[in-house]
Amino acid sequence: MKATLDDLDARILNLLQEDSRRAYGDIGRQVGLSTTAVKDRIDKLRDRGVLENFSVSVSVGKAGFDVVAFILVGIDRPADCALFEKQVLAVPEIQECHHVAGAFNYLLKVVTRNLSSLEHLLSTRIKMPDVVSRTETTIVFSSVKSRGMLDCTLALE
Repeated sequence: MKATLDDLDARILNLLQEDSRRAYGDIGRQVGLSTTAVKDRIDKLRDRGVLENFSVSVSVGKAGFDVVAFILVGIDRPADCALFEKQVLAVPEIQECHHVAGAFNYLLKVVTRNLSSLEHLLSTRIKMPDVVSRTETTIVFSSVKSRGMLDCTLALE
């Protein structure tokens, strides 16, 4: 279901993505609404599922994690996908899991302390015998952009 945003909703979402701790009054001043009106709009965006959560962005390297990797995962039998997805949900090092088109079924983003922990994760938690038929791992050297803001005004065009 496509969410319908108006200009004020889009601008409020953009401001919250910049700083989710921003006060309603500050948002109201920037978009021309009262504090109460901003709170009501944010509540409605949350109720409609447009605004999923408020979160904190942690610096991977400064928190002690030296390896970010993307892993493509191939599964030959479609019936095994549900088992793999269940496993993914139980592994905290897997930050993202996307079901994708192409030669592989899934694209994972993983964060680990070091290469040894990445190797252990791959061999014990991702390469599930009799489920995963192949993997391909790409290790990130550095990131130019790792967390993009969704410009909600683009949905208005």
